[in-house]
Order: sequence, then C-alpha cells, then structure tokens
Amino acid sequence: MEPSELVARVDFDEDVTEEEAEQHTRDLVLLLEDLDVDEVGVAEGDAVAGTRSADPALLAGAVVLAGAFLRPVLAGLVTLLGKWIEQSGQRSVTVELGDAKVTVKGRVGTGEVEAYVRALNEGRRTQVTAKDGD
Repeated sequence: MEPSELVARVDFDEDVTEEEAEQHTRDLVLLLEDLDVDEVGVAEGDAVAGTRSADPALLAGAVVLAGAFLRPVLAGLVTLLGKWIEQSGQRSVTVELGDAKVTVKGRVGTGEVEAYVRALNEGRRTQVTAKDGD
C-alpha cells in the first residue's frame, strides 16, 4: 500500500526566530495548497529536532500533505519547494514519504526533479544539491 501522507521539514537558517519560522511555515503551507492533494497543513505533535517552535501544537518547519494520490504531485512538490527555498532564503527542505527521504536544497532543475521523484518512488534516501546556472 502506498503512503498517503508526506512530511516536508524545513531546515531554517540559524538566525531565524521562532516567529519567523512559524511565518515561513505558514507561507509554505499556502504555496503547497495549490497542489492537487486532499490536505496540506502544519504538523502537530511533539517538537522535532531542528525545528524552532517550543509549542507542541505547532511544529514550525514541519508541513504535512495528505491524500490518496500523492505520487502524481511529487514533481510539482519538488519544484515548488526549490522555488520556496530560493525565495525564502532558507537552507533546505527534507521530504519524507514512507521510508524515502530526500533533501531539496535551492533551485531545482528538470533533471534534479526527476532524480528526487525517482528516489521518493523507490523508497531511497538522497540529497541532490542544485548547481548554479541550472
């Protein structure tokens, strides 16, 4: 059975305040709501290492996407994440889908999108770093 939930975790720059992290997270949620998924929202629960929020009800930097058909939107997700990282100035976003985990860093070229999607579909863990000029 395919996973029906995906988590995207932001690795914020060290100088980002808790309030800024929460605002960046909300901005990311708004951007990802354009994807064809059933639900997009801020993750709730215990604090996750690397996030800034002390409030367990809101995990700054952790966004959950849910839907029965997540795989068809993976390419769009990776592309949007690359654009968001570039615009927000944050370090990276790690996407977790089942056992697969990929880290998006910066603008993402077409070939890199394919590599990310392939890694997620194959259940691998990988990091692809965008190169200048792609």
